[in-house]
Amino acid sequence: MSLLDLDDFEPAPSPQATPVNTFLSNSLATDLEGLSLSDAVLSPATISPSSALKSYEMLHRITGEGLSVEYCFSRQPFSPDANMVAVQMQFTNNATSDTKNLHMEDVKLQSGMRVKEFPEIELLPAGEMVTAVMGIDFCDSTQAANFQLCTHTRKFHVSIQPPVGELMRPIFLTENEFKKEQGQLMGMNEITEKITLDAKCRNEHSIVQRVITAANLSRVPCGSDKECRFAGRTVTSSSLVLVTVATKEEGAAKVTINCEKMVIGTMLVKDILLALTQ
Repeated sequence: MSLLDLDDFEPAPSPQATPVNTFLSNSLATDLEGLSLSDAVLSPATISPSSALKSYEMLHRITGEGLSVEYCFSRQPFSPDANMVAVQMQFTNNATSDTKNLHMEDVKLQSGMRVKEFPEIELLPAGEMVTAVMGIDFCDSTQAANFQLCTHTRKFHVSIQPPVGELMRPIFLTENEFKKEQGQLMGMNEITEKITLDAKCRNEHSIVQRVITAANLSRVPCGSDKECRFAGRTVTSSSLVLVTVATKEEGAAKVTINCEKMVIGTMLVKDILLALTQ
């Protein structure tokens, strides 16, 4: 596991309760309903299904002597630096005494990676919880960000390691734009796998929900009810990522990923296959 950098953001809601589509405000959703992008209208339902963000344990309360920490990838823009992934952390003081001066030290990163640390938490009273946000530039890799989480009395070695699907942000493409971009990412930039879908994942809603839960991508309009398409770009290098799930009879399906970075594509196809078959 690895940890993330926090920023000057105001406290965000609890990771477990934050829905993936909360980054779309009501006003934005309304605007999108009336916005025609080329030959298709992109409605909020086309963008992302409602789904809870997955949280990860950074520090267990026993190891942390009463302090426990969980984090999630909020999938919200990290405004101080567009090349960073926003990581939301939830600190809980399970002890009977206050925790003071929560901050980060001794950050260890792979070459090129950067972190924007969360502001120091001066006081976390016993029995209470607080959230904070940090930013991490993972350089389009799944390498962990390692650091020490410090209090006024202790230092804990922790880390944050992102699933490959959290290294991208959704983009909005029309069907024609998708096909054009896909046509330019063939050959060595394309990976295709045949699978049998899980019995509970043989309808369009389930496929969309599972793919977008596994990867921070946007739904692309499609004229065929036998295909689901998704698009995004990696956060650091803005490399294009296209995903197609084509269904056939009796649960048979084909997953195709077209990606400018094949290392990303190779890892992503494994996570999507797992999401669709487990």
